[in-house]
Amino acid sequence: MKKLLVPLAVVALLALAVPSAFAEWELGMGWSPSTNTNSTAPDAVNSLINFHVGYSWHILYFSWDSYALPDYMVYNITSYTDPVTGQYVNGYSVPGFMNLFDVGLKLVLRPFLGYIEVGPNVLYLYGGQFYQGGVGVNARMGVGLKFGWWGVNISGTDVFANWSDLGAAFKSAFQGNFGPLGDGALLTVNFAIYF
Repeated sequence: MKKLLVPLAVVALLALAVPSAFAEWELGMGWSPSTNTNSTAPDAVNSLINFHVGYSWHILYFSWDSYALPDYMVYNITSYTDPVTGQYVNGYSVPGFMNLFDVGLKLVLRPFLGYIEVGPNVLYLYGGQFYQGGVGVNARMGVGLKFGWWGVNISGTDVFANWSDLGAAFKSAFQGNFGPLGDGALLTVNFAIYF
């Protein structure tokens, strides 16, 4: 918890130091292409639709996104390599529903916008189970265009089982190995309205 407080305090101070052009809500829908490259079965290559709610205040950005996930995507997200033994651990092969609750920074230089967020996620598995005790973590980056009351953006969200996995993936990326950052990634094109 202490590790989380310092970054949140820095984000809050940055938000208060930058003048606000506006505070606004956003509501949107998104589309994610299928990430299943192992099958051509019609029920295994479906794209995903997501629901999005966001709020901007100064440069602070809060969002909630929800995805209904097919079994192959839950399997991709929940499979991992054990850091102690180095063995690959197979994930759950059941459908699921994931909620992502994020906080981050959003910069709007009309018509362009960019954001970076991090936060917890909850992955519900078919049959009433939770993955890894119910709470994981995700990191998201996005860029887009905003035209008055509507906009479109593209984002990449990477999902991890815990904060340690997130830290290890970024450490690996800083050393030139970007593989762990793409293992559980969701690429999404979002359409949003602002009010």
